[in-house]
Amino acid sequence: MSKYNPEGFYGNERIVEALFQGIETGRLANTLLFAGPAGSGKKTLAAKVARKLFCPNLCGRCPSCKMLAREIHPDYLLISSEGALVKLEQARQLKAFLSTPPNTAAYKVAVLENCHNLTVEAGNSLLKILEEPPAASICILTADSADNVLPTLVSRSQVYTLTALPTAMISEMLIKKKLPENQSWFLTGFSEGILGRALELLEDHDFWQQRQQMAMEIQELLARRRDPLLSSDNWQTFPDRALDFLEYWLRDMVRLQINQDYIPVNKDLQANLEECLANCPEDKSIALLDQCAQARERLQARCNPRLVFDCLALKMWEV
Repeated sequence: MSKYNPEGFYGNERIVEALFQGIETGRLANTLLFAGPAGSGKKTLAAKVARKLFCPNLCGRCPSCKMLAREIHPDYLLISSEGALVKLEQARQLKAFLSTPPNTAAYKVAVLENCHNLTVEAGNSLLKILEEPPAASICILTADSADNVLPTLVSRSQVYTLTALPTAMISEMLIKKKLPENQSWFLTGFSEGILGRALELLEDHDFWQQRQQMAMEIQELLARRRDPLLSSDNWQTFPDRALDFLEYWLRDMVRLQINQDYIPVNKDLQANLEECLANCPEDKSIALLDQCAQARERLQARCNPRLVFDCLALKMWEV
């Protein structure tokens, strides 16, 4: 692990090293863009960079560290859209904050989360202060992908893309949380290397109940022991997660039929998988994976969820 990697932040050592070296040498860009999926550590990294800017030693005891911990530092601003649009009023708030000199620290630091949700009007409003940033200002933007951010903002930012963590690191963290080995294996695969996502799902009781229910329903649908429309009614109440469960299940089935030595993501539900394999040959599993992809596209196009899942469940029920 890099000597620059701060406590509480895992992986992406090269990015952390570049950022911290930039702070120590005074060469940090005035505008940073941290890109990566939800749970990849963007918010945590932004907070660590702010702490390093305000306290080079990251001591946790000085007034700056204590004010940051209590979220009352006068030179720090966090704007979080929580999935909603980032509007002109919030852009103006950020501009006004960065336009004034620091109060107690060497820098003013503003963090704008989910900048991919900026309206065009709000994004254009930010351009001037990003083009001509005050010398003592740092603006940190976060987004799910730089491709989804206004190009004019990307061109004025130093972009850092956070990548998934190695599965061994995710598994190690989950085992420390006292999760059984089989469940740890599943969550490591299902989270796709995104530690924040894995830790969030670990504590989500509905997630584990929904997964158990999905496994039972998939098994019964493929064996033609369940009315497919009943499953459709259930799945449309958690559509994205239902498709995630189903796709991982079907991938396990395809790979087990190709390679007997394959260890499935759902290995804690191996008995359920094996019955499904007896009722669903490889070609049908592959066809159903295609149906899942089509269902996801239809949902994104705002098609009626009931019709989408009715069609998918009926395809599973067919011989």
